[in-house]
Amino acid sequence: MKLYYMPGACSLAPHIALREAGMTFDLVRFDAQKHALESGAALESVNEKGYVPVLELDGGERLTEVSAVLQYVADQAPATGLAPANGTFPRYRLQEWLNYLATEIHKSFWPFFHQGCEAEKPLQAERLHQRLSWVEKQLDGRAFLTGSGETFTVADCYLLTVVNWIRPAGFDLAKWPGLQQYRSRLRERPSVKAALEAEGLLKRG
Repeated sequence: MKLYYMPGACSLAPHIALREAGMTFDLVRFDAQKHALESGAALESVNEKGYVPVLELDGGERLTEVSAVLQYVADQAPATGLAPANGTFPRYRLQEWLNYLATEIHKSFWPFFHQGCEAEKPLQAERLHQRLSWVEKQLDGRAFLTGSGETFTVADCYLLTVVNWIRPAGFDLAKWPGLQQYRSRLRERPSVKAALEAEGLLKRG
């Protein structure tokens, strides 16, 4: 199994999940500056959409999109509790969170990391402030995002990933002390530490 990733990008979420699930996999780095994989091949050679993550299975099949990859990984290790069982209401709650993180938060960060999007920044900054504040309220008194708040799931892999973008995007993480504490706590988790170390991110704060 291979995970095609870019350091610190949304591919960090499935990277953490793979380690949390105890799965065996190889990392294949995408260099955004060179727009090429380690082999020199274009990213489009493994994903025509041109972005990570891409999870390549041992049989050669490839899966893309963060939410789909996260759920696939979770379902390979059901005993971990990374996702509730398929068909249960808690699973739909997990999917609700994954979709919210993808469409309402993840995508709103786009203008802050890509050139030519200056006009979009004011609106997306307002959206991010509102949505991150709402998420922070949902975390009040809880260790983790879903269910009773006592079980680490793939939704936490995703939330931690986007919270990591707050400072690089130019925002003050201190405005969300709850998210700041959540980030600090989760960065001590062995799977998170290992993923950050493998991507060369531990010293970036």
